[in-house]
Amino acid sequence: MTRRSIVTLIAALALLFSFAIDLSLTRKYGGVDLRDKVVGARSLLEGRTMYRNPWRPGEPERLADPMVPPGAEMTRYTGTPFQSLVLAPLGMLSFGNARLMWLVMQYALLLAAFLFMLRGFGEGDERSHLIAATALVVLLVSTSWRLHVERGQVYILFGALLAALFWSLKKERHLLAGAIAASLMLFKPTYAFLLLPLLVRVKLRMLLGGAGLIAVAAAVFAVIPNGLASWIEYLDAMRAWSAMPGLGAPPSVDPGAFEYPATIEGLSNLRDHHKMEFENGSIGAVLLAVGGIALPGWAPWAAYGLILVLSAYMLRRELPGVQGTRLLLLGFLAWTVLMMILPTPRFDYQLVHWIGPVLFVLLGERERTFGNNVLFGLAAMLVVGAWGILPVNILIAEALLIAACGWALLQTRLTDEPASR
Repeated sequence: MTRRSIVTLIAALALLFSFAIDLSLTRKYGGVDLRDKVVGARSLLEGRTMYRNPWRPGEPERLADPMVPPGAEMTRYTGTPFQSLVLAPLGMLSFGNARLMWLVMQYALLLAAFLFMLRGFGEGDERSHLIAATALVVLLVSTSWRLHVERGQVYILFGALLAALFWSLKKERHLLAGAIAASLMLFKPTYAFLLLPLLVRVKLRMLLGGAGLIAVAAAVFAVIPNGLASWIEYLDAMRAWSAMPGLGAPPSVDPGAFEYPATIEGLSNLRDHHKMEFENGSIGAVLLAVGGIALPGWAPWAAYGLILVLSAYMLRRELPGVQGTRLLLLGFLAWTVLMMILPTPRFDYQLVHWIGPVLFVLLGERERTFGNNVLFGLAAMLVVGAWGILPVNILIAEALLIAACGWALLQTRLTDEPASR
């Protein structure tokens, strides 16, 4: 058996073992973070507001989210209408079946993200497969992935789209790259700040791809009852949530107004979740919670702008011909710093965002320095929880990854030239 076959076997066994664990968790617990998204998708299809006037007794149980306090005026759903549209197929299933389907889809998206990066930046050799397999195993054994799957989160969808965007930029599939970029912004408008550096190398076909995707989405929303108006409701809801930083559920104006049924859609565990440890990886939120220190509102934006300006200065000689993939990495690093400093909760299941950026550097950096090896190694140890005494493992790990990827970005050793096959 070759070394490559052994590496593939180990990764496959880790994948199967991880899936078995997550299948058990999915059956036992209620998927509390998926419930509001499925209810949001159902509400969109029925022309009902996704953001206000949550379920009350007498309404269909399929629209009930028992994690919303009785008497609240807002739902827990904070995604865009586009996210609800994409998740509409899940909303058509019973919630128990939707949970199982989403479990399978999360693993499919995870594998797709790794395959995009391997096909785009790997050389088909043992080194590439060892790097990808190691990164996959590190993620699979982490609490970050366990939490993502057990709660039923959707960030792996965004992580897979980022990996696909890296791939499409490398392969110069400009129409596809534009469509992916537009979809990311429709999922989360804040991704526009991640994509901003790509304007340096924007192509007409990228704009056409993005415009085409937006036009198709607009046409679909136009035929859904209250579809276009849902975007106005989304903006109004985000303004309301911005005034309640740190809250995981909307406040109740009439506590005890009613009680949820003990069984909803035949399930009695919709409030149940595994008591695994997880952390808020937002610097702003941590400072506010621990020391009552509120960073000025301009601080996150100043940090974001400073990273872009300094990077542009240091890359000034390369900017005329810099690859779109490197601009995407720059945007990702600046956006991550922005998100880390904003005073909003940022939980460690968002770690899946790093699949594309980390593999882009690890697969493309042909002469990785000892310092970068140390940074990536320490970050991996933190991700798998090897240093459990630290209170913010993932926050520190992300800081190390920012340093490692940022250093690689500024070095000429990082290349995304077509790999020799």
